[in-house]
Amino acid sequence: MRVKRAGMLTKLLILILLVATVTTYLNLRKELRVLSDQRVTLERQNAKQRQENDALSAAIAQKDDPERLAAVARERLGYVAPGEIVFYDSGN
Repeated sequence: MRVKRAGMLTKLLILILLVATVTTYLNLRKELRVLSDQRVTLERQNAKQRQENDALSAAIAQKDDPERLAAVARERLGYVAPGEIVFYDSGN
């Protein structure tokens, strides 16, 4: 009778270990999937940031270009060259 009891305990222990192993494996797969999605998102953000950095580097390289300065003055500051006429749309 004692042999059967030890056999049942052994089987129960193996079953518990198997369930724990499978549960851990499934949790790790889920975590891996989440981390993979995060990696893709971060790679996209990184690429977008690199494009912004390249654009800013190009703008810095053109900082002394008179045409660029005139364009910035017109767009951001609303400057107008002498002799130009500005029309404003009051409908909006």
